[in-house]
Amino acid sequence: MKIFERITKRYALQNYYLRRNFYWPDTLPEILDYWQQHNDLPFLYGGDNWPYDAMCERQRRKGVYASQYLTPDRTACQMAALAVRYFDNDSRIVDACCGTGQLTRALLLEGVHPSALLGFDADAELVDLYERLYPETAALRMQFHEIDFRCENVIANPPFEIVECVYFLQWLSRTQRSGDRAVLLLPYGFIDKQRPKAVQETMRHFIIHHRTPMQEPFARTACRAEIVVVERA
Repeated sequence: MKIFERITKRYALQNYYLRRNFYWPDTLPEILDYWQQHNDLPFLYGGDNWPYDAMCERQRRKGVYASQYLTPDRTACQMAALAVRYFDNDSRIVDACCGTGQLTRALLLEGVHPSALLGFDADAELVDLYERLYPETAALRMQFHEIDFRCENVIANPPFEIVECVYFLQWLSRTQRSGDRAVLLLPYGFIDKQRPKAVQETMRHFIIHHRTPMQEPFARTACRAEIVVVERA
């Protein structure tokens, strides 16, 4: 844990990274360190989900790494409600590419017990944050293709690059068995693509139960998305 002096003059979050001094918290785990040390955030904030808002603001100044487009709150809640509706309640829910834990947060608000949740991500800082924000859940620092155990219930906002998205769906088809389900946030129209051929070859492994356009924009991209519920055939 890094030690931070109290910031005497705090700026609004929208100006925090613009005016940030080098000794102020930068990453989300550092902001959490500051909060635990001073019982306050290093910026003025009146919302109820600082990890999401702070990450979006950090991306505005520093750019987006590996298409980490965070799931907005309303979309996360919509996906969590679909998960509760479609998933086998007796099986673990895997929050794949969990990021800051937006989908885990929404699932907890839906009443899912934290012990039923497993989140994983390749980003060490985000896994560190996830573990500390949701200590009763399980967390792994791994890329999705390194996960080789069965994932009966998956909820995910995976990478949006075409090649990476295909790899994710191929991984999902390998780690799920017939009847297992997933609630996914995918690029709009991706599952209808005829090229590359791998998209339709992979989608043949799944039955589509539900799809609906995302009703709110991402914070850092104009890319459109849709929520898709699939079952392993």
